[in-house]
Amino acid sequence: MDIDLASLLVLRHLAETGSFTETGKRWNMSQPSVSLMISKLESAVGLVLLERSPGGTRLTSAGVAFLERGNDVCDSYLAFIDGMHSLGRRMDRQVLVGMDLSWFSGVVKEELQNLSSGSGALPLACEISESWAEDLEAQRYDVVVAQRFLRAGLTPGIQEAVVRRERGITVAWNQNFYPFDPVNFSFPEVLRTSVLFPGKRVICGFSSFLLRWCAEAYGIQPANVIEFASEKEAAIAARAGLGVLLAPGDAMPRLAGLADDMTHVRTFEFLLPEALTFGIYCRSDEDSREILSTAAAIAKLGSRLFT
Repeated sequence: MDIDLASLLVLRHLAETGSFTETGKRWNMSQPSVSLMISKLESAVGLVLLERSPGGTRLTSAGVAFLERGNDVCDSYLAFIDGMHSLGRRMDRQVLVGMDLSWFSGVVKEELQNLSSGSGALPLACEISESWAEDLEAQRYDVVVAQRFLRAGLTPGIQEAVVRRERGITVAWNQNFYPFDPVNFSFPEVLRTSVLFPGKRVICGFSSFLLRWCAEAYGIQPANVIEFASEKEAAIAARAGLGVLLAPGDAMPRLAGLADDMTHVRTFEFLLPEALTFGIYCRSDEDSREILSTAAAIAKLGSRLFT
C-alpha cells in the first residue's frame, strides 16, 4: 500500500471544511488537483473515503475509521515539516515574523526592513492565521506581532513582550443614521442594529468575547453581526450607515480621517482596564539567538513607535 503523506493532510482538511475549494486554497492547489489526490488515495487504500454531494463533502464510515488511524501520522508529519522549515530558516539566519492585520502591525511592518537586531538575522514578514498561538508553538512562525483581547492567545508555551495596552471598547456611528446620545449612552441600544467589528485575524478574542458578553450581561445578541478584515473596512461601513462600529481600545486615532464623520464613545473602560494588548510573542523555550534578538528589537521598535 503506497500512501502519499501529503494526501492525508489534504483529506483531513477536506473532512474539516467539507469544501474542495477551501482545501485547495489552504494547500495552494487547484480544485481538480485536490479531487485527483483524494481519488489516488482511495485507490491506494481500496476504500471510498468521501461522500460527494452538491451540499458539500463528508467522510464515509470507512473514511472516519481511516482518518482516526491517520490523525497521529498527520500530526507527526506536520511537526516534521514545520521543524524542517524552522531548521532551514536557522541555517539561513532568517526569522519568520508573523503579523496580524491590525493597524499596529502595519506600522511595525513598514519599519521592519530597517530593523537591526544586532545578530545579523534577516526578518521576513508574513500574515498569521487565526490560530497564531498554536502555529507559533508548532514553529510555523518564529516571532509573532499581534493584538489580543483580554487573555486570548496566551498559553504557557508562549512568552510575551507588551508594547501597548488600551482600555475598554470604542463604539462609533454615523449620527445621520443612528441618533444615539453620546452623553447618555446605552450599550443595549447598539445591539438592535448591525454590529460591525474587526475579525479574528485583526485581533484574537474580541468577537467571541463580545458575543458572550452580550448574552451574559444583557441576555440578547446583536440583531446582525458583520466581521471585517480590518478596522478601516469596518469604519468605512459604519460611516456609510451600514451599522455601528465596535473596536477594542481607543480606535479613533487609528482610523485617522475616517473618524471625522462619526460620533463615538469609549465604554467599559473601568471594567476592562487592559482590554487591548499589542505585543511581541515567541516560544517560551526559544533558544535561538537570532530569534530572541529579533523579538527584542521589534519590541523596542514598537515601544518607540507607540509610547
